Amino acid sequence: MAEYKVFWVRDFVITDSENMLEIPNATKVINDWCNAGYELVSIVPGTNAQTYMGLFITLRRPDQ
Repeated sequence: MAEYKVFWVRDFVITDSENMLEIPNATKVINDWCNAGYELVSIVPGTNAQTYMGLFITLRRPDQ
């Protein structure tokens, strides 16, 4: 059975929408866990007062 992990990573962007920007905290979490054998499933922005300055990242490790 696959194993899933969901993280909320504090990151935010304040800029116009015409520029591509790196999001360092989320990038580090994704790279660290993918190097440990997980694959990225999704990235979703937080939507309420407690989570709006972050991203929810879901990772999955395939069946072993």
